[in-house]
Amino acid sequence: MIRMNKIRGSGWSGGGMPMRRSRMSAALFTLGMTCAAGAHAQSLETQAAQGAAAPTENTVINLINLLVKRGVLTQQNANDLISEARSEAAQARAANAARAPAAAVVNAPTQPGDVAVPYVPQVVRNQIRDEVKQEVMAQAKAENWAQPNALPDWISRIKLDGDLRVRDEYHFYGSRNANNVTNFAAINQAGGFDINPNTNTTQLPTQNTTQNRNNLERYRARLGVTALLSEQLTAGLQLASGNDNGPVSTTATAGGGFGKKNIWLNKVYFAYTPTPWANVIAGRFDNPFFASDLLFSNDLEMDGIASNFHYALPANQDVMLFGTLGVFPIQYTAENFPSNSTSKVGSDTKWMFGAQFGADWKINAQNRLKGAIAYYDFQNMRGTLSSPCALYLGATSCSTDNEAPTFMQGGNSLIALRNIVQNPNLSPGLTPQPQVFGLAYNYRLFDIKAQWDTVIADRFKLRLDGEFVRNLAYDENKAFGAASLPVNNYEATTVNASRSDYRSGPNGFLAKATIGEPEPKTKGQWNFSVAYKYLQPDATLDAFTDPDFHLGGTNARGYILAAAYAVARDTWFTARYLSAKEVYGPPVSIDVLQLELNARF
Repeated sequence: MIRMNKIRGSGWSGGGMPMRRSRMSAALFTLGMTCAAGAHAQSLETQAAQGAAAPTENTVINLINLLVKRGVLTQQNANDLISEARSEAAQARAANAARAPAAAVVNAPTQPGDVAVPYVPQVVRNQIRDEVKQEVMAQAKAENWAQPNALPDWISRIKLDGDLRVRDEYHFYGSRNANNVTNFAAINQAGGFDINPNTNTTQLPTQNTTQNRNNLERYRARLGVTALLSEQLTAGLQLASGNDNGPVSTTATAGGGFGKKNIWLNKVYFAYTPTPWANVIAGRFDNPFFASDLLFSNDLEMDGIASNFHYALPANQDVMLFGTLGVFPIQYTAENFPSNSTSKVGSDTKWMFGAQFGADWKINAQNRLKGAIAYYDFQNMRGTLSSPCALYLGATSCSTDNEAPTFMQGGNSLIALRNIVQNPNLSPGLTPQPQVFGLAYNYRLFDIKAQWDTVIADRFKLRLDGEFVRNLAYDENKAFGAASLPVNNYEATTVNASRSDYRSGPNGFLAKATIGEPEPKTKGQWNFSVAYKYLQPDATLDAFTDPDFHLGGTNARGYILAAAYAVARDTWFTARYLSAKEVYGPPVSIDVLQLELNARF
């Protein structure tokens, strides 16, 4: 017999063979045991022929019964094996009886825990081997590790990710709100509006500032694919929901007679990492800058090319320097503009050039400070008055119509773009004035952003955020010295009664405190935050700001309260209350309540 010492921690106990493992583990061990017995089979047969002890019948039967119990053998196979084992044992006893008066166990167990393994017939070993092989192969195929090359290689280099959000939203308007806030975005989208009260008695397009909106069910869905093309090159794309192709939101509103919702191409990019400390990305991608929603909506994706770098200081590895450079086309001039004229307008692309440099300092295990300064130069954004435009002769556009912003939310100072020629056949003041509007200023933003993470009472995480922005291109003298005078963002006329009526400003800031986990991921994690935001009308472009605070745009100030709780892994409930009102102009107070369930995968 073969003696096997007790193996500590392997699942063996005493002198028997109970194993606290799965059926497959028991079968694999039995196979190994029988192989070991087979390696000594010839030696055992020789010992038996020379007077050694015969195989113990009960041990063989116990082994076979154990295999039945573990599911390796069927009961019928077990009965056949037991019968064969008994027959061989009887033959062995008869042979030994004829050659020796007594027999002793070879290598009998001498220590507690030793296991005596009898001779296992070849047929038993073959049966166990075949049964285990079939079961192992079945499990290998089911778990896809038997054929590692069965699937194409590209599948292993593809990653899917996405997120879902369902929201119930409420809009509450102040009882003293003005009801004549002009909707300049609607005017531009319609191709102009006749602002001459002598020729058009229709009310100017206005924004809703008085009627509450309750139980607006809204949702967002995004699904992305990232492909690893090489160790240095990746490609990605993302599809997203959304009511329209506006840049600041991928949220869709329910309703519409249960009609299907739109899906948009939200990302498409290549990312190249030539070194561990730098990368380049081109296409349409996430905002590459360290910024809050003071300037850029959290859902904003940017078109263009950007490069990021990060570098740890050799003298102090806890200090990481980082930076971002980027060039982003915002709006191209139409190639065939004006379409009804032989004189075409040249290229005058609107660009954003961005540069940011900062440092991330891990002070100790509980404190981390991150800060950066940035400069965002929005070029060719300011509108200009067109050349004399004789619309009464049949022209459908004027020379600077293409300078009207593609997208506006509201708040920036504007100017009328069309220099409309009076019709000499009509009395003075009776020529229609269908106007479109452009921005009164360029925007060259100086931005400072800081973030401090710490722990209070050795228990609660605390994050403090602060940001300040100033538009360095803001100059009222230049605005009022132009041929077309600036329009207050809330005015219903194109020319102010006097400069003293005009109010604007170039500054904005954000202060925010968050206690708890900044991004809840595990069930039970939570956070609570309070923030205050202030944006003068021309502190930044109104097109790209948070669409929820004051329902988008600039010329807004107020606070934000928010709480989040993770109800499962990567699933969390959020409640937000945003209360904002105007900085300048007639009263426009807008409170927004959002209750939502989010999930990411």
